[in-house]
Amino acid sequence: MMVTARLLPTRKETKVVELKSGSRVEDLIRALQLYPDAWIAVRGDEPLPSDEELTDGDDIKLVSVVSGG
Repeated sequence: MMVTARLLPTRKETKVVELKSGSRVEDLIRALQLYPDAWIAVRGDEPLPSDEELTDGDDIKLVSVVSGG
């Protein structure tokens, strides 16, 4: 299946990733060689848990987590 990932706000990149059927948000993040704890996935306006199953054609926003003090 094909999933579109939009990396925001720092990278502002869009990538299309081919994943196995039944893949989850964490699989998408790992396929992009990113750290799962550093990104929040959003479908539409809904944040997704890392174990959320993706479907073919999903358009997922990946928002980088920024921390500091």
